[in-house]
Amino acid sequence: MTDTQDFSGLWHNKYTYYNDIETSGTSEHDIKIYKTGNQLVLQSVPNQEDSYFVARLTLDGDLLTGTWQEQTSPTGKYKGQIYYGAAQLIRNEGGKRMHGKMVMINHELEIITGDWEVVKTDKNSTLFMHNE
Repeated sequence: MTDTQDFSGLWHNKYTYYNDIETSGTSEHDIKIYKTGNQLVLQSVPNQEDSYFVARLTLDGDLLTGTWQEQTSPTGKYKGQIYYGAAQLIRNEGGKRMHGKMVMINHELEIITGDWEVVKTDKNSTLFMHNE
């Protein structure tokens, strides 16, 4: 069975990451989603802070599994550092929201986990800004 969901338009991507049991921060981007077969590429749209996010996920029914990468703003708290990780998300029945977990290892070699959510937005919405 072929997945016919329309991923066009603007989506809001947000993950909150944790160090041990305390919240470390949140990262947000507006993104576009590109689909080829069962592969999705989530790519941030340009923002004023010059940060960049991309994820490559495999869609298997309503389960998405893959990797992500973020280059933080060169003028923000993390000074342009690049972070990589893995993630699994579940797509809801309406297809307008995906949520799950992400994991990464930071530059201090600590394992960081977090919650990740991708939500379909109004195509004419104002772009969200990236927060560090």
